[in-house]
Amino acid sequence: MIQNERQYRVTQTKLREFERDLASLDPPDPSLHTRQVVGWTNSYKLTIRQLKQELAEYEQLKSGNIVTFVLGSLNDLPTTLIKARISAGMTQKELADKIGVREQQIQRYEASLYSSASFDRLRAIATALNIEITQAVMQRGAACF
Repeated sequence: MIQNERQYRVTQTKLREFERDLASLDPPDPSLHTRQVVGWTNSYKLTIRQLKQELAEYEQLKSGNIVTFVLGSLNDLPTTLIKARISAGMTQKELADKIGVREQQIQRYEASLYSSASFDRLRAIATALNIEITQAVMQRGAACF
């Protein structure tokens, strides 16, 4: 998941490199076995597709058109906070300033998917992003002890 403009630019560069490398396989090197060429071609195509999807998702978030995020579980909270920040047009620095921490702290939180953030910090971030939870359903699964 692309989390900031620097990662966006790096991903664009990587996409161009993979597209260039894929094009260099055509025509294939005669010293390569057909299976090698097919394997590399498929690998390049898959990577290119994934990079394009990440770029498209970031661009869509940056447009600000996405205002509702659905959490399937608490496991989705970290990426949802990142997506909400991007959609709000807020940089990591701006979020950091809003909650009174250094930009590097937000960078660390996002890089680790908020694994070290306290519940109070998560609430402060959600408040800074103007996140409202409109419905919460808690369900305990059947467990055998």
